[in-house]
Amino acid sequence: MKDMEISQKYLLLALNDKGSVATIGSMRVRAFMVASGILELTAEDIVSFSENQVTVKQDLPSNKEYLGSIYNMISEDNPISLKKLARGMVTKRNVFKEMFNAVGDSLVELDLVSKTNAGLLGRSNHFIPSEGAKKLIVEQIRAELLEEGPVSTDTVVLSSLLIGSRMLKNYFSKFEEEDLNDKLSMLRNDTANKEIFAMIDALSHTITTIIASASAGS
Repeated sequence: MKDMEISQKYLLLALNDKGSVATIGSMRVRAFMVASGILELTAEDIVSFSENQVTVKQDLPSNKEYLGSIYNMISEDNPISLKKLARGMVTKRNVFKEMFNAVGDSLVELDLVSKTNAGLLGRSNHFIPSEGAKKLIVEQIRAELLEEGPVSTDTVVLSSLLIGSRMLKNYFSKFEEEDLNDKLSMLRNDTANKEIFAMIDALSHTITTIIASASAGS
């Protein structure tokens, strides 16, 4: 499988056959898309995540330019509280749109999607997954979480994001979901995973709270 980062894998799985993100549950899908970028930046030590704050640690490297929209949102109010960041993730469509286009273009470069223009006057970019591209990611998750053997941090993070965004059911049966959740619960007990699960839980909880608040106010 071609080397892909967390945000690239997430977007690929979030895309429908038309190359866009379905409107049903899109607020949640968008928010967890941005969360994938935050976790990727954290994993690369570009930002730090502690005490419900996210802080820029170093300049954004050129190979991470597709995460520029998130990086800029953090650096504009550095450090930024997780609650404020999550609110922006949920409510600012422009942040998601910029990230969607940038990560989509990075997938074009990897020859995993084809780019088309749609919408009014062709102003909306669509990224249509190439045949088998999604299957490669799903099979990696299945191999690591539903079979014996080591589990990578990327797989833990991606699976958790799919659960949070409620996309896991799109790719796994109900029985597989149960087994996958059981494996993740077991991995939580490993002290080596304590920090990553703490970050995932903090993001997931805050996003869910902001979405509930936004939905109640609409």
